[in-house]
Amino acid sequence: MADRLVLAPDYLLPDYLGPDGGADERVVGYSEGRIPDADVLDRVGFFVPAYIEHPNAEWMAKMPLLEVVQLPTVGFDSVLAHLPAGVTLCNAAGVHEQSTAELTVGLIITRWRGLDRSARDMPAGTWDHRRGRSLQEAQVLVIGTGGVGTAIASSLEPFGCRIQKVARTRRDDIAGREELPGLLPTADVVIVALPLTGETLGLVDDQFLSAMQDGALLVNVARGQVAVTADVLAHTGRLEFALDVTDPEPLPQDHPLWSAPGVFISPHIGGDTDAFPRLARRLIGHQVQRWRTGEQLVNVVGVG
Repeated sequence: MADRLVLAPDYLLPDYLGPDGGADERVVGYSEGRIPDADVLDRVGFFVPAYIEHPNAEWMAKMPLLEVVQLPTVGFDSVLAHLPAGVTLCNAAGVHEQSTAELTVGLIITRWRGLDRSARDMPAGTWDHRRGRSLQEAQVLVIGTGGVGTAIASSLEPFGCRIQKVARTRRDDIAGREELPGLLPTADVVIVALPLTGETLGLVDDQFLSAMQDGALLVNVARGQVAVTADVLAHTGRLEFALDVTDPEPLPQDHPLWSAPGVFISPHIGGDTDAFPRLARRLIGHQVQRWRTGEQLVNVVGVG
């Protein structure tokens, strides 16, 4: 381990000092989209893939000494197929939650106060005053009780929402996912904030959407494949949608979701704020130090 390299994107190089207190030459940066030389890959023990969907995850197959993969994201589904046996996988829990929660609140307000419509009216100088909807006393379902879902619920509480959290299984005041058929018809806003797994793939389908009341808003800040796009399109007009993620992604220019009524789309920007590089570098630095000293890593989500 002593001579193994840390390989990370240039802008996420950790503020990590070597044993003598100086810069550690074993920490190597790379430009996204350019694969390092074989003599570097052969020595990598700690790897940080590229952000967002880890397009260089296949590099792991060229790293014979790899021990740890530290993701710059909370989601980890896109790297599982590339994770070598015995390699520890860690995510970036604690880095993106607040930023994603901020965006979620912004998406709701954008749709309910018509900010997207106002932005489209500005070039023509159109003054179109309309009454909007308030979050005060709105019934909100937050599906997913991990770090992102918890941060979203906390961010919405000061607005006076009535919040019901939904997890995989019931506990305390958190409803179980099997209770969704009874909860969906009561919700003004349904927020999807859970990881993409075999269980959550296609969760938001025709049956799910049919249970929602007319005019309700569905917000997806999870993964595009959690929702069935064809079923979302079938319910546009009756329901509203604010989508930070889509399937496919990126969404093709001619895709019907762009022009569907009541749909607002942002290009997967949930956790990507100026806080991200700062917090990610801090996390990566602490993880490198733990790895170098043999301490237990944090945010472990699996082992290959």
